[in-house]
Amino acid sequence: MPRGAKMLVLASRSPRRAMLLRMIGADFMVVEPSVSEEVRGDPVETVLYNAERKALSVLGRAPDGSIVIGADTIVAGDDGAVYGKPRSLGEAASFLRRLSGRWHTVYTGVALVDKDTGGSRVFYEATRVRFKELSDHEVRLYLASMEPLGKAGGYAIQGIASLLIEEIRGDYYNVVGLPLHKLYVALLSMGYDLLEKAVEGRVLRARL
Repeated sequence: MPRGAKMLVLASRSPRRAMLLRMIGADFMVVEPSVSEEVRGDPVETVLYNAERKALSVLGRAPDGSIVIGADTIVAGDDGAVYGKPRSLGEAASFLRRLSGRWHTVYTGVALVDKDTGGSRVFYEATRVRFKELSDHEVRLYLASMEPLGKAGGYAIQGIASLLIEEIRGDYYNVVGLPLHKLYVALLSMGYDLLEKAVEGRVLRARL
């Protein structure tokens, strides 16, 4: 890596976050965090707390010249309930029935830490999502896909669940797991131009 160049380290076990960075052509590496996610009283506090802990947990294993990205996503119902990742299909079924026909909010917190300077940025995004009224048949079919497991709220908007969502207000990519626009703006403020790096990478690959 050239002197002074920065590289991105994604502190996440989520294949969806890695997929989003690959989609735009970002150059990054993944280092899995060594902390477990916690649910605190407030959704925003929860995602920011978890995102920062994830980023800091991999900082010592990240290469010099890194900017570490930690992220956490949860679903909060308008009834005040917080939905993390279901521990079983039974719990996923409970989540889906409570979200059925209602609006909920998807929160993603992001923490960026520059390993060399210690500089950091912490922010979150919130997106509103509404499910259709789900029949028992639809819930059973969706559970049979196994897609709900490991997903905040028990669904994946980029997958089969896209058939069941009536409306979304806000950043779609935030619901997938990473608010790309706010990430771009925050990285710019830390001296890393994600757009420039992505375009450079795409042009270079096209020449090979």
